[in-house]
Amino acid sequence: MGTTNTENIATTIDPRNEAQAKTAILNFLTQLDIQKIVYVDDRCSINELKEAYVGKLKAHYETKPTELDFVDWELAEQVFERRIVSLWDSKNDEERRDLYLKILTFENNTEELENSVAPLKLKTVLKEKIDLLSPVEWVANKDTIIGTLNENAKILFLFDIEFGYAPLPDHRDGRDLAVELLQDGNISNFLYCGIFSHLFNITEEYDKRSEYCLTHNLEKEKFYTISKKRFQSDSYLPGLAEGIRNTLLINEVELLKKEASKVLRSSFTKSLNEINDLTPESFNHIIQKSSKNEGVWEMATLIRVSNIITSHKALNNLLSNNRRARINQSLERIRLVEKIKTGGETPFDKSQVLDLRKKELYINSDIQNQLHYPLSNGDILKIQDNEYILLVQPCNIALRSNGIRDRKYNLGLLVELEIIKREDFTKYKKGQLATLEIIEDVSLPADSIKIARFSTFQSVSLSPLDLTVFNKDGIARINLKEPENTSNIIQESWKKRYKFLHKEFAEFAEGIKTYNKLRIANKSILKKSIFNSSIFSGYRIDNENSLSKRGTLLELNIERIAHYKSPYSDDLLQKFMLYLSRNAFEHDFTNG
Repeated sequence: MGTTNTENIATTIDPRNEAQAKTAILNFLTQLDIQKIVYVDDRCSINELKEAYVGKLKAHYETKPTELDFVDWELAEQVFERRIVSLWDSKNDEERRDLYLKILTFENNTEELENSVAPLKLKTVLKEKIDLLSPVEWVANKDTIIGTLNENAKILFLFDIEFGYAPLPDHRDGRDLAVELLQDGNISNFLYCGIFSHLFNITEEYDKRSEYCLTHNLEKEKFYTISKKRFQSDSYLPGLAEGIRNTLLINEVELLKKEASKVLRSSFTKSLNEINDLTPESFNHIIQKSSKNEGVWEMATLIRVSNIITSHKALNNLLSNNRRARINQSLERIRLVEKIKTGGETPFDKSQVLDLRKKELYINSDIQNQLHYPLSNGDILKIQDNEYILLVQPCNIALRSNGIRDRKYNLGLLVELEIIKREDFTKYKKGQLATLEIIEDVSLPADSIKIARFSTFQSVSLSPLDLTVFNKDGIARINLKEPENTSNIIQESWKKRYKFLHKEFAEFAEGIKTYNKLRIANKSILKKSIFNSSIFSGYRIDNENSLSKRGTLLELNIERIAHYKSPYSDDLLQKFMLYLSRNAFEHDFTNG
């Protein structure tokens, strides 16, 4: 029976990281006034390990593995059994743990190794700063240990979940013991608590914490779940140090969340009250009249007003010196722990962070199209197989109450979007960089970026794009049998716009019908002028199959797929305008 990577658990560890992790753990304890760590695990019970130690060595007697060189395999079996028992009895606790760990490492029993490394090794590393207790020992010494707790002498408690080797008579597990501590209001402020187990992976720690909150009625800020899988291979002590850091941080992070939530909750409540206190005249003027006059969606104005009032209320809530002091104290304690280097790094699932950033950057198509959001600067459209962003001054694109844009404006600029390798982007020269701009897109792989290539811009009619507003799927489609839009969820100004669009596209459809009826030999020369008439000037689009066979439904290969939000789209428009207004200089004929 050989060994694999786990046999190198001692040799693959970088001693510098190991030393840094040990120092980090001791610094954590000092900075937060924690006198020691109390670790309760069935593997901490040396007496129970003796039987397992003897049983494992006896099982290997026939194969006599030379890797386990601390025993004499040539002895007669009965003598061999007495000798290994004598060896165990002659060792101290630390040496016994080392013997047992050598057997587990040789056997390459990954699960048992993961479950046993921490209790078998921690005492060697942390010495008097950690007390290792079996579940029974914990029950016997619990009151004495708790009696030492106070504001200046806290304890970090770590409980394994399963006590299979040394179960309690009443079958309580580590979570039950943690609950008893954390629900005692007299001591809960003077301790930190971790649930330490091999039953879940590092990436599952948060999910398991949430699960145990529900199943064992625990408060989130009171404990953290640490995977024993941190405590293996090259993440031996550094991994554990990271887990302890998270356990010590959780209280402060959750307190910070609570303080922030109080500020926001109060601000939202006061914001709703202020909106409710607006007189009917004021509310009507702000939401209905001003929106109608400017061609803005009324709900967008309401959200804007809510944000204005909520931000103002939040700032007012922060005028309290005590509240700011509490927040700053939590921040200070968090940063105090975070700045300590552990020699390791916890895998960080950035999905929530990226999702929030994506919401800040974009309105996704589901929201945008199902709300029939007006066509806007920053709309991203898929035309044929390419993506484009619409760039146009917001004041020019807004529909007025009559369904027409100011000065009958109906032109937009489409700039093609392109995904390129980040490495290729770094090779672009100054002149090339002046012709493009990066579009933030957190959904892309780390080695790719999205750019708007200004040199591809085309001036186009807004009419085909306007059709996307009326359809929940964002596709530019119109039923020619419906000269009016009667939907009660479409803005009034866009209902009026629909009439103009219907007339425009009905004429386009009639041209296609007429072309299809022609029986002249050279009619193909008319195809482009019919299917790509002036309404599609500047578009790279094939409209030959856009009209249904019955001639009642017109569907273009245009789909609105997202909206790049302000101020990012406004900034992009400004940079595009600078590109358009750039100066051209004659070449320097003295060169070369």
